[in-house]
Amino acid sequence: MTESTLVAAKKKPLIVQSYRAKAYQLLEGHSNISFVAKSINLLLIILIITNVIAAIFESESNYHEQYLVEFAVFEFISLSIFCIEYCLRLWCCVESKAYSHLSHTKARIKYVFSPIALIDLIAILPFIIAMFFSIDLRSLRLIRVLRLLKLTHYFKGFNIFIAVIAKELKSITAAMMVMVFLIVIAASLMHAVEGKIQPETFGSILRSLWWSVVTMTTVGYGDVVPVTPIGKVIATIIMLIGVGLVALPAGMLAARFGEELRERKDNLDSKIKIALTDGYIDQEQYQELAKLADRLEIDPDDFKRSIAQLKQGNHHEKCPHCGK
Repeated sequence: MTESTLVAAKKKPLIVQSYRAKAYQLLEGHSNISFVAKSINLLLIILIITNVIAAIFESESNYHEQYLVEFAVFEFISLSIFCIEYCLRLWCCVESKAYSHLSHTKARIKYVFSPIALIDLIAILPFIIAMFFSIDLRSLRLIRVLRLLKLTHYFKGFNIFIAVIAKELKSITAAMMVMVFLIVIAASLMHAVEGKIQPETFGSILRSLWWSVVTMTTVGYGDVVPVTPIGKVIATIIMLIGVGLVALPAGMLAARFGEELRERKDNLDSKIKIALTDGYIDQEQYQELAKLADRLEIDPDDFKRSIAQLKQGNHHEKCPHCGK
């Protein structure tokens, strides 16, 4: 093998890696991404939204029959783009720092089973299913509507919501369990009180559960109501309990959201203060802080505002040595 052949063989993997890194930045880069990456993300967002709108209109038989060809062509184009996007994400996922300690094969296998990759797979399922099986059109429409989940790629605020749910999962589960217990107790009481008078609606605990859920959640459809005085008293108590109990998980989430945002802001501020120990932030430090702000889902304007405020506060502090 000649020297020129060896050089060409060495350059080829480097070129492949370079293209793969660029593809990763275009699809997965979230900090200081280029205009091209922003344009690609915007086009994919528009494509996802228009897909869902098309699925909604196609469910109307008149529109489906009138624009059958147009809907089919649009679906084929969309699926082709989503398939290419999925394959590109699978190819370039090895560039992620999260998979740097794994081989390319293991990294891709791990990525395939990650939640975000499973969502991407759902987006192209209609194409895969239609190739091998005949499936009800309504089920295909449901899968197409689920493409809305792909927006989690582009709106990173969803990550804060998931983090809050994960941290408050035990508390929310406990509150939901208490609600389930009270629903069963309320259904049992109404069955005992109203069962003989209204056998169709309260003839069993199972039948009474619908009324119990509707009343406990304070929805109150009014399709099933107690008629006995004792039943009305029980219903009143259940409604009063439901008002406070249903609001409990919402209050937990709201409080945790505030705490989560405050913790992230404090984390970033502490890093900025460390970077400002010498009085200024160089370009490398700024890039690292920008990446941290991006990971913490902090708005770029808030990030810049924090730096400005902490710089100003740093200038006003007295030196512990000379007092100036």
